[in-house]
Amino acid sequence: MNPNTGIVEMYLMDEALTRARMPGPQAEAPRTAKRIAMKALRKQARQSGSF
Repeated sequence: MNPNTGIVEMYLMDEALTRARMPGPQAEAPRTAKRIAMKALRKQARQSGSF
């Protein structure tokens, strides 16, 4: 048995867990779109004088 096998397995597991915790681009896209929409709505409300 290779003594480095455990180290490699630990490294691969750590990398997988790190990637699982990272928010993906799909998670950020709706927030960005929502921010853009809210900003546009606020701007429109200010320009129309209702806010």
